[in-house]
Amino acid sequence: MGAVAASGAPLVGGAHELFERWAALDPDRPALVASGREISYGDLNTRADRLAARLRACGVGPEVVVALLVERSVSLFVAVLAVWKARGAYVPLAAAQPPSRISLVLADTAASVVVADRDPRGLFSLSGKHIVRIDQDLGLALGGDSTGSADLSDSADGTDGSAATRTDARNLAYVLHTSGSTGTPKGVLVEHGGVVNLADGLRRRFGDLHEARVLQFAPPTFDAWVWELAMSLLNGGALCLPPAGATLSGDDLARVLRDHRATHFSASPSLLVSLPVGDPPPVSTLVAGGEALPEFLARRWAGRVRMFNAYGPTEATVSATAGRCGDRPGKPALGAVLPGVDLYVLDPAGRPAAVGELGELYVGGAGVARGYLNRPDLTALRFLPDPFAGRPGARMYRTGDLGRRRPDGEVEFVGRVDHQIKLRGFRIEPGEVEEALRAHPRVTGAVVTTAEGDGGHRRLVAYLEVSDGPPVPVPDLRAFLGARLPDYLVPSVFVALDRLPLTPHGKVDRAALPAPTGNRPPLGHDYVPPRGGTERELARLWARLLGLDRVGATDDFLALGGTSLDLVRLREAVTERWAVRLSTVDLVRAHNVRLLAARLDDPDGAGRQPTGSDPPSVRDHRSRTSQRLRARRGKG
Repeated sequence: MGAVAASGAPLVGGAHELFERWAALDPDRPALVASGREISYGDLNTRADRLAARLRACGVGPEVVVALLVERSVSLFVAVLAVWKARGAYVPLAAAQPPSRISLVLADTAASVVVADRDPRGLFSLSGKHIVRIDQDLGLALGGDSTGSADLSDSADGTDGSAATRTDARNLAYVLHTSGSTGTPKGVLVEHGGVVNLADGLRRRFGDLHEARVLQFAPPTFDAWVWELAMSLLNGGALCLPPAGATLSGDDLARVLRDHRATHFSASPSLLVSLPVGDPPPVSTLVAGGEALPEFLARRWAGRVRMFNAYGPTEATVSATAGRCGDRPGKPALGAVLPGVDLYVLDPAGRPAAVGELGELYVGGAGVARGYLNRPDLTALRFLPDPFAGRPGARMYRTGDLGRRRPDGEVEFVGRVDHQIKLRGFRIEPGEVEEALRAHPRVTGAVVTTAEGDGGHRRLVAYLEVSDGPPVPVPDLRAFLGARLPDYLVPSVFVALDRLPLTPHGKVDRAALPAPTGNRPPLGHDYVPPRGGTERELARLWARLLGLDRVGATDDFLALGGTSLDLVRLREAVTERWAVRLSTVDLVRAHNVRLLAARLDDPDGAGRQPTGSDPPSVRDHRSRTSQRLRARRGKG
């Protein structure tokens, strides 16, 4: 049975069928724009057909999960469409993630087929897996699986790959792993019907999108990537891939948007803050999502572009709402729900909360995911029967978010019922980070929360009880967590306490945790005073950006808790004060006050940087960050 639109008109069953309709209607229409080249709908469709034939020969079919280890490139979109054409589902992997995390996802999904644009040896065991290699530029086969060769120059099954690919709306489309409160990430199962409903809802909310040019920004391991796909390839628009290594923030982001003539762009408010307004603006439609939209940011853009506030968890197929922001004062609402979606504000008894009354947000309708992979207990707890839908089998997702309905009917986000954190567009379960910290041989207790720093920027903070002995250096803690968790789950600030404060019931008293500022230095911190005017001025700048009392001349920016976004803010401040244009990669290399001061005092001698004596963990962390900055498109 196919999905049904709000109007009652039947929709296709599989998300890729929306793309195929456009490929048949106008095959010469630009689908992807990358490196100055345009890949047409017809060309992209042909490439995906050929790869789909190979995947079917590997046994891919309905409910079979295919792992994708492909950089964000033309090949990634070939791979996703091919998996769907083969009637399978994809789970994205990221080479920058710890191998243990990749192995966990592979084991959780039981994926036996991996599509890769690199040799995956060293990242996970190849035993029993078909490895299908594709060329990063052309989307064609290079090699084969672990036991034989694969060549897509001709279809593996003797056809041209255009066999019928009709998919049921209830078939699995993809699996995305989100942070888990028990310390283990949980896989969200999203069906094709949810993706099709999303694409249809976006068209109805934003208007016809076949002339849209959407900047591709989010990494494929996050659901915002699906939003970008639905806004473009599933609606006849073009998806624009930024140049490899582009730093997408501030003036650089505005330049990329203009170079691509992008019309639509979606990102977290934390990143949109850095986007210069400009005259004319760099884009005509902005969408904020992933975290609460501040009033000042909504008002900054609402009078210049079409500004939308989007809300929705991964379990609701990316987005439940997308509302146009006006320039009137007041906290931005979550906006009107997308067609085919329901949003409820319920009291503790499960009844609709009165106007102005605080309640928990529940999402119903076509976008609700199937549940959590291999977690029937958690699925039963969060995915509940929907008593308001009026149709048998309808379900709703309990978000854990708090909100209230305003007199005008709009819903306002208030906070969380638990300790889950939404930071820079990422959803973070503190329990997953705490569990990883407690695995450290010196850590006897851990609590993870957030604190607000300079300029209202929130940071992930870890409070630790450490066993007797010398302080544990922050670089060592970062390296320990970096081997187990994705980068966005590694705290920016670490605070050592003799004892974590407890309530009378023996639970951690989060309200009694001290602010991570004042005279409390980072763990293992040896202070070296800055010397000279440039060093002292840079030290004051770093301290202000990072919310610290003081910064020494040899302190590493990343080890002090600096993030990718902080590096962008530092670069902009340095450009304004010293009129020197540096890239964020330059700042990673000039990683402490002394090195950066030498660079600023002697620009022509930038290549003659003094050598440091940093521990391997700092060098490794800096190297990984530099690699991520070269490849990043998404949230930091």
